[in-house]
Amino acid sequence: MAKRGIVTLLTDFGLADPYVAEMKGVILGIAPEVTLVDVTHQVPSGDVMAGAFVLRQSLPYFPVGTVHVVVVDPTVGTERRIIAARYAGQTIVFPDNGLITFVDRDQPLEQMVAVRNEHYFLAPGVSATFHGRDVMAPVAAHIARGLALDQLGPAPESFKLLDIPPPCEDVDGSLVGQVIYVDKFGNLISGISADELDLVPGDETGPEIFCGGVSVGALQTSYASAPAGEPVALINSMSLLEVAVNCGRACDVLSAGLGAAIRVARRGRRGGS
Repeated sequence: MAKRGIVTLLTDFGLADPYVAEMKGVILGIAPEVTLVDVTHQVPSGDVMAGAFVLRQSLPYFPVGTVHVVVVDPTVGTERRIIAARYAGQTIVFPDNGLITFVDRDQPLEQMVAVRNEHYFLAPGVSATFHGRDVMAPVAAHIARGLALDQLGPAPESFKLLDIPPPCEDVDGSLVGQVIYVDKFGNLISGISADELDLVPGDETGPEIFCGGVSVGALQTSYASAPAGEPVALINSMSLLEVAVNCGRACDVLSAGLGAAIRVARRGRRGGS
């Protein structure tokens, strides 16, 4: 019996071309009863880290049984594998290129298989340049209808994770992380969590935050805590340390982007990059 369920789509395809619609058509042709949710199709082209971050942030808000299709796939057509994995009761279908990195850090892995069973691919053949439509979309639709993952292929011996060092303590006692995502507002989102921030001692105003060697002062509670055009550090809705500019774009004002150093130091310490 067909199961009602949710299938989400997260891609770097944009909305100007027919690619997203083609994937939706394939899914609905197999599982017309599912609810389709667009997470985003505006991941920067080929930006696997951004795709991994968006997946990690959105997954916890979906119910058990949701199937996520993630297609940020700059190596499509090569020997890279397609994986189906279950984390915390949800299934993710994705190319094995590191997209699972942040979810794998945060959520318990329950099952993982390499997708090989062509019976569940789109007939009559698979395009070398569009595995999202021809492999991942139909496989996700079958999973949403109740297909067991072990019907798709064997468990892989390993899978790819991005080399993103976690925040660490420096010799002077400060906490050093990096920018792992830049949102559409130009805000610089770090990999430093609120819990990790609490471990850094400070004075009555808390520790001092540096971005790329530039002080943005003590932690604040809102974007408007800084004058218009000035940088501000805060804990965002994702419980991560973020550097923003009130009524501006921090990435431009601070000339910082992905990988820029974020340092949390005791007040009075120097915060070089």
